[in-house]
Amino acid sequence: MLYEYYFEGRKPSLAQVKKVINQGLNNGYNMLEISWGENLLSIEREGIDFYGWGWIKNISGGDLANELNQNGVLK
Repeated sequence: MLYEYYFEGRKPSLAQVKKVINQGLNNGYNMLEISWGENLLSIEREGIDFYGWGWIKNISGGDLANELNQNGVLK
């Protein structure tokens, strides 16, 4: 299942992006696309592993996926 979220207006903070990702994961989604303007980051869960790519300014999908792999949740 794909969870899509679009931020409007100002650039979202890291905390806002993490909150949206956690909400999607808690609702059972295994693919997430978070966008802001032309910026897009994606997180995908395959089994117990997370993969991420893309950027929203300085927020990296890869970094968020690594944090999920280490902690199981974004803090």
